[in-house]
Amino acid sequence: MKFWGVYKLLVGMLAAAESLLGMLRSFNGGGRGIWGPLTIAAAVLLAIDGLAELFSRAGRWDRWLVVALAGIVALSISIVSGEWPGKVWIFAAAVAFVQWMFQELKRTAGRQEMGALLCGVALAISLGNTTLMLFRVYWDEPQFWPLGQIFRFMFPIALPWTLIVVLVVHAGREVIWG
Repeated sequence: MKFWGVYKLLVGMLAAAESLLGMLRSFNGGGRGIWGPLTIAAAVLLAIDGLAELFSRAGRWDRWLVVALAGIVALSISIVSGEWPGKVWIFAAAVAFVQWMFQELKRTAGRQEMGALLCGVALAISLGNTTLMLFRVYWDEPQFWPLGQIFRFMFPIALPWTLIVVLVVHAGREVIWG
Protein backbone atom coordinates (compact mmCIF):
# COMPACT_ATOMS: atom_id res chain seq x y z
CA MET A 1 0.00 0.00 0.00
CA LYS A 2 1.38 3.40 -0.93
CA PHE A 3 0.42 4.96 2.41
CA TRP A 4 2.92 2.80 4.28
CA GLY A 5 5.60 3.52 1.71
CA VAL A 6 5.15 7.26 2.25
CA TYR A 7 4.96 6.72 6.01
CA LYS A 8 8.22 4.74 6.11
CA LEU A 9 9.94 7.26 3.84
CA LEU A 10 8.91 10.19 6.04
CA VAL A 11 9.75 8.47 9.34
CA GLY A 12 13.13 7.43 7.92
CA MET A 13 13.90 10.95 6.71
CA LEU A 14 12.81 12.54 10.01
CA ALA A 15 14.84 10.04 12.04
CA ALA A 16 17.93 10.56 9.88
CA ALA A 17 17.65 14.35 10.09
CA GLU A 18 17.12 14.29 13.84
CA SER A 19 19.97 11.87 14.37
CA LEU A 20 22.34 13.95 12.27
CA LEU A 21 21.33 17.11 14.15
CA GLY A 22 21.80 15.30 17.45
CA MET A 23 25.26 14.15 16.42
CA LEU A 24 26.21 17.67 15.34
CA ARG A 25 24.95 19.15 18.62
CA SER A 26 26.65 16.49 20.74
CA PHE A 27 29.51 17.50 22.96
CA ASN A 28 31.02 14.06 22.51
CA GLY A 29 31.34 14.35 18.76
CA GLY A 30 29.69 12.24 16.11
CA GLY A 31 32.08 9.31 15.84
CA ARG A 32 32.41 8.13 19.43
CA GLY A 33 29.12 6.40 20.14
CA ILE A 34 27.23 3.64 18.39
CA TRP A 35 23.77 5.19 18.70
CA GLY A 36 24.27 7.87 16.04
CA PRO A 37 25.46 5.59 13.22
CA LEU A 38 22.95 2.88 14.22
CA THR A 39 20.08 5.36 14.11
CA ILE A 40 21.21 6.81 10.79
CA ALA A 41 21.58 3.33 9.29
CA ALA A 42 18.11 2.28 10.49
CA ALA A 43 16.61 5.54 9.21
CA VAL A 44 18.29 5.18 5.80
CA LEU A 45 17.15 1.57 5.48
CA LEU A 46 13.61 2.52 6.49
CA ALA A 47 13.48 5.41 3.99
CA ILE A 48 14.85 3.21 1.19
CA ASP A 49 12.26 0.55 2.07
CA GLY A 50 9.57 3.21 1.81
CA LEU A 51 10.87 4.34 -1.59
CA ALA A 52 11.04 0.76 -2.82
CA GLU A 53 7.47 0.18 -1.67
CA LEU A 54 6.28 3.33 -3.41
CA PHE A 55 7.86 2.46 -6.74
CA SER A 56 7.59 -1.34 -6.63
CA ARG A 57 4.15 -1.26 -8.21
CA ALA A 58 5.63 0.38 -11.29
CA GLY A 59 8.09 -2.51 -11.64
CA ARG A 60 11.10 -0.18 -11.74
CA TRP A 61 12.75 -1.25 -8.52
CA ASP A 62 15.02 -4.21 -8.83
CA ARG A 63 16.37 -5.45 -5.50
CA TRP A 64 19.97 -4.71 -6.55
CA LEU A 65 19.02 -1.12 -7.28
CA VAL A 66 17.62 -0.85 -3.75
CA VAL A 67 20.86 -2.28 -2.30
CA ALA A 68 23.00 0.11 -4.36
CA LEU A 69 20.82 3.06 -3.37
CA ALA A 70 21.18 2.18 0.32
CA GLY A 71 24.97 2.14 -0.02
CA ILE A 72 25.05 5.38 -1.99
CA VAL A 73 22.79 7.22 0.46
CA ALA A 74 24.83 6.00 3.44
CA LEU A 75 28.03 7.02 1.66
CA SER A 76 26.70 10.47 0.81
CA ILE A 77 25.58 11.08 4.39
CA SER A 78 28.96 9.96 5.70
CA ILE A 79 31.08 12.16 3.44
CA VAL A 80 29.36 15.40 4.42
CA SER A 81 32.39 16.05 6.62
CA GLY A 82 34.57 16.25 3.51
CA GLU A 83 36.86 13.43 4.60
CA TRP A 84 37.09 9.89 3.22
CA PRO A 85 38.18 7.71 6.16
CA GLY A 86 37.93 3.94 5.98
CA LYS A 87 34.97 4.02 8.37
CA VAL A 88 32.88 5.75 5.71
CA TRP A 89 33.34 2.91 3.25
CA ILE A 90 32.71 0.29 5.93
CA PHE A 91 29.53 2.07 7.04
CA ALA A 92 28.21 2.30 3.46
CA ALA A 93 29.07 -1.35 2.78
CA ALA A 94 27.42 -2.44 6.04
CA VAL A 95 24.22 -0.52 5.26
CA ALA A 96 24.13 -1.96 1.72
CA PHE A 97 24.71 -5.47 3.11
CA VAL A 98 21.89 -5.11 5.65
CA GLN A 99 19.61 -3.84 2.86
CA TRP A 100 20.54 -6.91 0.82
CA MET A 101 19.70 -9.11 3.84
CA PHE A 102 16.31 -7.40 4.15
CA GLN A 103 15.65 -8.04 0.45
CA GLU A 104 16.57 -11.72 0.85
CA LEU A 105 14.34 -12.02 3.94
CA LYS A 106 11.45 -10.55 1.96
CA ARG A 107 12.05 -12.98 -0.87
CA THR A 108 12.56 -16.15 1.19
CA ALA A 109 10.21 -15.58 4.13
CA GLY A 110 7.49 -13.81 2.19
CA ARG A 111 7.18 -11.16 4.89
CA GLN A 112 7.34 -7.72 3.31
CA GLU A 113 7.69 -5.73 6.54
CA MET A 114 10.59 -7.61 8.16
CA GLY A 115 13.08 -4.81 7.42
CA ALA A 116 10.66 -2.12 8.58
CA LEU A 117 10.10 -4.01 11.84
CA LEU A 118 13.82 -4.37 12.53
CA CYS A 119 14.49 -0.72 11.64
CA GLY A 120 11.57 0.40 13.81
CA VAL A 121 12.87 -1.61 16.76
CA ALA A 122 16.37 -0.13 16.28
CA LEU A 123 14.89 3.38 16.16
CA ALA A 124 12.82 2.66 19.28
CA ILE A 125 15.90 1.47 21.18
CA SER A 126 17.83 4.56 20.14
CA LEU A 127 14.93 6.85 21.00
CA GLY A 128 14.56 5.05 24.34
CA ASN A 129 18.17 5.92 25.15
CA THR A 130 17.54 9.58 24.31
CA THR A 131 14.27 9.64 26.25
CA LEU A 132 15.93 8.24 29.36
CA MET A 133 18.61 10.91 29.17
CA LEU A 134 15.97 13.65 28.82
CA PHE A 135 13.96 12.36 31.76
CA ARG A 136 17.10 12.19 33.83
CA VAL A 137 17.66 15.91 33.10
CA TYR A 138 14.03 16.62 34.05
CA TRP A 139 14.12 14.70 37.33
CA ASP A 140 17.52 16.06 38.36
CA GLU A 141 16.14 19.59 38.15
CA PRO A 142 15.45 20.82 41.72
CA GLN A 143 12.70 23.25 40.73
CA PHE A 144 9.02 22.70 40.01
CA TRP A 145 8.01 22.93 36.34
CA PRO A 146 4.65 24.51 35.42
CA LEU A 147 2.23 22.47 33.32
CA GLY A 148 2.90 24.45 30.13
CA GLN A 149 6.63 23.84 30.42
CA ILE A 150 6.03 20.12 30.94
CA PHE A 151 3.93 19.99 27.71
CA ARG A 152 6.69 21.81 25.79
CA PHE A 153 9.14 19.27 27.21
CA MET A 154 6.99 16.23 26.37
CA PHE A 155 5.87 17.10 22.81
CA PRO A 156 9.25 16.55 21.13
CA ILE A 157 9.39 13.18 22.89
CA ALA A 158 5.80 12.08 22.26
CA LEU A 159 5.74 12.79 18.51
CA PRO A 160 8.65 10.49 17.50
CA TRP A 161 7.45 7.79 19.88
CA THR A 162 4.01 7.90 18.29
CA LEU A 163 5.42 7.61 14.76
CA ILE A 164 7.72 4.72 15.68
CA VAL A 165 5.14 2.80 17.71
CA VAL A 166 2.63 2.98 14.84
CA LEU A 167 5.32 1.71 12.45
CA VAL A 168 6.39 -1.16 14.74
CA VAL A 169 2.77 -2.24 15.36
CA HIS A 170 1.98 -2.22 11.63
CA ALA A 171 5.16 -4.06 10.64
CA GLY A 172 4.91 -6.50 13.57
CA ARG A 173 1.35 -7.37 12.66
CA GLU A 174 2.36 -8.14 9.09
CA VAL A 175 5.41 -10.18 10.13
CA ILE A 176 3.62 -12.20 12.82
CA TRP A 177 0.22 -12.78 11.22
CA GLY A 178 1.09 -12.30 7.57
